[in-house]
Amino acid sequence: MYFLEYVFHFAAYAAEGLSPFMRKFNWSNNSLSTANIINACIKYKVKRLVYTSSMSVYGPGNGADRFTEDLQPNPKDPYAISKYACELDIQSAGNTHGLDWCIIRPHNVYGIKQNIWDKYRNVLGIWMYQHLNNKPLTIYGDGEQTRAFSYIDDCLEPMWKAAVLPEASKEIVNLGGIHGCSINEAMSVLQEVIGGAPIVRCEERYEIKHAVPSYQKSIDLLGYKETTTLKEGLEEMWKWAQSQPKRRQYAWEKFEIEDKIYTYWKN
Repeated sequence: MYFLEYVFHFAAYAAEGLSPFMRKFNWSNNSLSTANIINACIKYKVKRLVYTSSMSVYGPGNGADRFTEDLQPNPKDPYAISKYACELDIQSAGNTHGLDWCIIRPHNVYGIKQNIWDKYRNVLGIWMYQHLNNKPLTIYGDGEQTRAFSYIDDCLEPMWKAAVLPEASKEIVNLGGIHGCSINEAMSVLQEVIGGAPIVRCEERYEIKHAVPSYQKSIDLLGYKETTTLKEGLEEMWKWAQSQPKRRQYAWEKFEIEDKIYTYWKN
């Protein structure tokens, strides 16, 4: 008989901007599924559940320049609210059933094998898909939203340490995100990589303007090292993206709520 020692829960439909228009799907896909995983972890007595939450749980971060793990979460959209609810449920399972856990809050992880065929999430992948299909690259609003991107290869070893290190037990850790940049700056780097492309400015969407995490805890506790610059990571991702077969971009045929849906998502 085989026993699971560690469970890594990476699954979610991570589309913050879409979640106000797909609430039932958001809660079913993200929260109910997590409850099933928690139950299974308790039943089979896993050593630790590593849950990837989201930097979005901080909301606007109460005006902080960088979001530290001790900030009180203040999620503003249904996706972020559901992720924070999952965090609380996992911690509750730790209190009532002795489930060990580590909660990771990664920030804009990107790289090869990311889903670039979904028009609602993963901004770097959306841009690559647009360019591969001879479409202009889209920016919502003024592009001065600030984010911090982390290359997937730099995150893998810290993820493993989150499961096996005794000192990671019942800790919440922002993973990566050392260098913050605006969406406009990220676009400029990608333009260098792909050789230039036309840009279209779209209407602003409801989202947190500035979201840059603290990162020191991921270095001190999990040994995170940022060895890949944004340009280097985008070069690797772009080479991979160009090798992919033609696939149709996923788009929802019907939203649960269409009130105030953005024009660029209307069918």
